[in-house]
Amino acid sequence: MGDLVAASLIAEDDEFARETILKTAKYVAENGASFEKKLRDDPRFSFVNPGNSHYELYERMLVDEQRSGTKNNEAFLQDKDTKPQEPYPFSFMSYAKKLTKRDLEIIKLSAAYCVVNEDIDYMEKMRNQFKEDELFGFLSPDHALNSTFIHFMNQYRKVKSGELGPPFFELRNEDFKYKILHRSFERAEFNEYSKELKNEKQRAMHMQKVQFAAFDWTQFKVVDKFIPLSSDDTDVPKPLDFNQLAVKRLGSAGGLDMFDKVHEQQQTSSKESEGKSRKRKVKAAGETRLKRRNIGSSMRNTSDIKYIECPISHKMVPEDKFDKHLQILLTDPHYKLEREKYEAKHKLSNLSSTEVFENVKRIARIASEKT
Repeated sequence: MGDLVAASLIAEDDEFARETILKTAKYVAENGASFEKKLRDDPRFSFVNPGNSHYELYERMLVDEQRSGTKNNEAFLQDKDTKPQEPYPFSFMSYAKKLTKRDLEIIKLSAAYCVVNEDIDYMEKMRNQFKEDELFGFLSPDHALNSTFIHFMNQYRKVKSGELGPPFFELRNEDFKYKILHRSFERAEFNEYSKELKNEKQRAMHMQKVQFAAFDWTQFKVVDKFIPLSSDDTDVPKPLDFNQLAVKRLGSAGGLDMFDKVHEQQQTSSKESEGKSRKRKVKAAGETRLKRRNIGSSMRNTSDIKYIECPISHKMVPEDKFDKHLQILLTDPHYKLEREKYEAKHKLSNLSSTEVFENVKRIARIASEKT
């Protein structure tokens, strides 16, 4: 109806003007009223002004374009918001992936035998017969792989009973190709959607790592340093492989064999310590003499150590450990009152913590030299 009205408003020989008005209406519908204001001063687009003879046609075309544009946008947004669902579950593919090939074959064969001999309750017989065997521990409902075993049994029951029937399409039906293509498209669409979600999660994790790395870690103050002793320089055992621990195995030959090795190492070390203790008993008499000598030498060494009285805690501290002792006290909240009294007495309140430390150390050394 709109086309008939438009044709009556413009002469048949004025087809060029009609195309110009249609294109202008599309541009105005896409870019808004601001674009229309720019065209009003141009004599080539005089039809956008209300007083022009072609204005009514322009207005009709503009309304039609705006309506069609809103419909297309709504359809686009609706298609964008719809999330594809998993079209259909696989009947014979879902099982625990972290299984060794040998253990998977044992579970599948056991499930097949139980289904074939289900009329004589073969599964209960297997439970009683192999209840002491770790390889058939999955027969117990409490086992971690029992759900996998039951899953295979349900699959084999469907095959045995013919529950699945013929394929979901019949070859005589002419539409079976379309059904295959339709299901394949649904599966591909769902896989693409799953891949996009995975990529979004990876991008979010990457941005978190970038933000973490953007911190200026050099601006932090080093409080203390730890230097390992020479006795700690021992061979560290290799870390556990969590991928191996995650693999489910039948029997005791699973990822726990790593802990068995550690247990064996502990047993061998305990045996070695027992052998050393026997040797110590044999050499006890000689060792006591050596200990006496060592004790005498250590007493002589301690007599040579020079002690300094701490002016804050009033404890006698070895000279080589006096600096460390002062640093700890100056940061200890329990000695806050004594520290304030000492600073007030010696007029150290306006000094920094480093200057206070140096002054206390100097005064303490002078006092020790006088004594």
